[in-house]
Amino acid sequence: MNFFRNLGLLAKISVIVVAILTLFLGFNALLNYRQQKSIILGEALMKARGAAFHAVQSREYLSAEYLKGKVTLSVERYGLIPVVASNRIGMLVAEDLGYRIRQTSDRYRNPKNAPDAFETAALKAFRAEHSLLEYFEETKADGEPVFRYLLPFSADESCLQCHGDPEQAPDFIKQLFPAERDQAYHYELGEVIGAASISIPMEDLYMQIHANLRFDLMVTGGTFLALITCLGFLIRHTVTRPLAELGDAIGEIMRTGRFEEQLPGRGRDEIGLLIERFNEMSAHLREKTREVEESERRFRLLTENARDGIISFLANGQIILFNRQAEKIFGYSKREAIGMNILALIHPDCPSIHEIGAPEYFRIHAAELMREIRRIPGRRRDGAPLPMELALSLTESDGHIFYTAIIRV
Repeated sequence: MNFFRNLGLLAKISVIVVAILTLFLGFNALLNYRQQKSIILGEALMKARGAAFHAVQSREYLSAEYLKGKVTLSVERYGLIPVVASNRIGMLVAEDLGYRIRQTSDRYRNPKNAPDAFETAALKAFRAEHSLLEYFEETKADGEPVFRYLLPFSADESCLQCHGDPEQAPDFIKQLFPAERDQAYHYELGEVIGAASISIPMEDLYMQIHANLRFDLMVTGGTFLALITCLGFLIRHTVTRPLAELGDAIGEIMRTGRFEEQLPGRGRDEIGLLIERFNEMSAHLREKTREVEESERRFRLLTENARDGIISFLANGQIILFNRQAEKIFGYSKREAIGMNILALIHPDCPSIHEIGAPEYFRIHAAELMREIRRIPGRRRDGAPLPMELALSLTESDGHIFYTAIIRV
């Protein structure tokens, strides 16, 4: 936190802008990833739906043609059995597409058609909810992401030829699949007997998502970098540089005590108004300084040309003003007197002051001394006594008390 506080204004603005843009970039990347993933999953669903639909259609077409042509199946025509044929056709298509297309059933004859856990759950769902037309989910297989899709198919009249009453089944079916060991008999017309199962690998699709995301991040990041650069240049030109010039001008005033600095105007924005007010303040203070200097000059002339000695000192007795007549009276130069204690100008024959000290004495007797002129013994530089009359006044400025003594001999 201290590190951030010690940064320059441009650096702070840059850090804040970079943080905001980074959050925006991350949020945008997340939305972009979800959008692309949604699109790809939608495409996978459409592809799986099409492949499954064609697989089921192939089986139903063969079944219908066999019924219409009164085709009798035999062991030599085993590969033309609708389920077998459509399954083998699906395998050929899958080789070209990179998918896995097969027909599965939980009342299978070929162990290769046995359902896995996902397919078993789908078949149970189809039987439990007859309105369910399809079943799909993105999942993992062997640790790799895949899109699984199942489309159910139902038993029709051609299915009953081999899967209905075992007594009515063709001889080669009864020989291959004896009724006492086979679970694929006694199908009922219209019941769900299996499903076309499609598995689409998602690894390549995700690689494409990541490639697209990296490209988008590079483009967006480059855009943000250009934006930050331009923004930094504009902020430097319109904000930090004018403020730095203003700070330098204030520093110059503090160093010299002069209010001559004037900055060029920069329009009517907030920085421009600040500079304008600075110029107005500088002009006002310059005029006030001239008035103060003139007043001080007159005060110096008044004090230096006064016939009486004028000495000003703080509450602790330290002398801060010593006019020319005071130099003549006491024999000290102004340079020597400034900073001395007022006790050095009072003769030891006045023990009431020396015993308690100047600060305490003037604190106690200030009101009395301001009401009347008091004669006290002074002391010249050479130690000689100096009878003098003292009139005292008290002034308070900025919480500090100082006294002014008018000395007459």
